[in-house]
Amino acid sequence: MYGKLNSALTLLLAGSAFLMQSIVDGKLVFAHYMVGTVDASTNHAQLDIDGAINVGFDAFALNVGNPTADWAINTAQQLFDYAATKPFKLFFSFDFYGNGDISQHQTLFSRFKDHTAYLRYNNLPVVSSYSGGNVGPDTWKNFKNTNNVYLIPNPEADGNYYSNPEAFFRSWGDAVDGVFTWETAWPYTSDTPANVSSAKDQATKSAADAAGKAYMMGLSTLQYKHCCGDSWYRAGESTLPERMEQILALAPEFVEVITWNDAGESHYIGPCWAEGLTPEILQYGNSDTMPHDGWQPLIASFVAAFKANATSGSAMAPPKSSSFVGAMWYRGVLTSCGGSGATPPRGSGAALDAVNYAVVLPQDSAGMSVRVTSGGQVLATHAVSAGLNYRSVTGLKTGPQKLELLDGSGHVVASADSKVDVSDSPTDGFCNYNYYVAGLQ
Repeated sequence: MYGKLNSALTLLLAGSAFLMQSIVDGKLVFAHYMVGTVDASTNHAQLDIDGAINVGFDAFALNVGNPTADWAINTAQQLFDYAATKPFKLFFSFDFYGNGDISQHQTLFSRFKDHTAYLRYNNLPVVSSYSGGNVGPDTWKNFKNTNNVYLIPNPEADGNYYSNPEAFFRSWGDAVDGVFTWETAWPYTSDTPANVSSAKDQATKSAADAAGKAYMMGLSTLQYKHCCGDSWYRAGESTLPERMEQILALAPEFVEVITWNDAGESHYIGPCWAEGLTPEILQYGNSDTMPHDGWQPLIASFVAAFKANATSGSAMAPPKSSSFVGAMWYRGVLTSCGGSGATPPRGSGAALDAVNYAVVLPQDSAGMSVRVTSGGQVLATHAVSAGLNYRSVTGLKTGPQKLELLDGSGHVVASADSKVDVSDSPTDGFCNYNYYVAGLQ
């Protein structure tokens, strides 16, 4: 009996060791997680981690803007304690806009760096950042050497990062193991429609490759903020699927989805717990009334393709348990909303009155199509094929919105229906440019 138990324990430990190793080998995909107040009497931290595992993420990058606050430490503790029971890791992303003192971030890092749930790469604890270019290579080098970390900061603020990436890596080469590019995840704020571009990623990644450094690309949906004395929009009509294709083509070592729960900038794909948000943000970034989880199956398909070394969206596929994944997303107001007396956000000129969709089909798909209906009017019917299919269909009308997946006989296989009608009027005195997302079911 002892021998059987001992053998079983050996197998269990071997399996656990393999699981721990597999988390840090190969390509990794993270989700940026805004550390706010999470009520310890709820299961919110557990739901976040379980949800992230279902999408296929390897870890949360914990954005901490106030590393000395009790609420930040308490939330981090909840996350680490639960992650220790799951095949999931965590690491810190120092937010230098929130707190520019690297020593205070280091104190929080030191508290958790030896936790079993802390992500290690090349057997070193991982550290990243949001901003940090102004910290300078000498400070980062000292932090890296003092703490013996695998360092992937976000140093875009350095003047050479985009203009002369080769010179950047000559200055920063001893300070970093890789870099994280944040701003290229969306089109820049514009007065005219614009598509997301990977041109800067290509140049910076090429220099990183030549320097023997890793590269991490950001994947996101949109940016819309209407609080804290400012309001802006960075286009999200087809940004998510376009960016998926760019990442697959460039094949970086790491991807970070921006974000799991940033209600303030509207690019959340998971729940945004109300206990950590202000009433001002909840006016436009409430995940209960404006859910974005319909994007998660699409991202899960991307994650699987990325880890399988796919190089284009045509290689994406739904999980084996499903014959499709997809979503429809749209703004709840027309662009004419600004003409009703409410001031539109900066960058609103880039917005299109469009119903946006993405659908992923298996490799053996044939004869399928999608039909887009807005305000009771059919806007378009498009053929769709194996892999990733997406479009922004202009002509958005007031009223309900619908996406339908049709088989070769024209029968409806699945649909995504709006829960909120489109309006041409402001609500609470402003035009909300956040998206409603409906998953294909």
